[in-house]
Amino acid sequence: MQAGRETIHSGPMVNPFALSWLWRGLKGHSVTFAALFASLLLGWSISAELAQGLARLGVHWLYAMILPAVLFMWLAKREDRFIPDESKRKLYARSLIGGSVLVAILIGWLKK
Repeated sequence: MQAGRETIHSGPMVNPFALSWLWRGLKGHSVTFAALFASLLLGWSISAELAQGLARLGVHWLYAMILPAVLFMWLAKREDRFIPDESKRKLYARSLIGGSVLVAILIGWLKK
């Protein structure tokens, strides 16, 4: 290694959509995007699992990548039908986000 040059390891790649999901969960009161953010924060990607499940079923790789996004957008647009009360959607979305942050902090604290 040359003097003055160090290799910087940034850790695992962060999903660029995570902040967007957080914003949609908090500001837009979207339970769908709050659940996506919470699962990603806790290390389990719902969209990746769905894509892998579709791939195992023999769905073409391109569709296996696109279909989860289409499904989540469809669910987000129809949340008002599934949970008609906006105050409940707001409560559920914020509870998912807050709960996942607390669980992530607890896991980090317990690993020390």
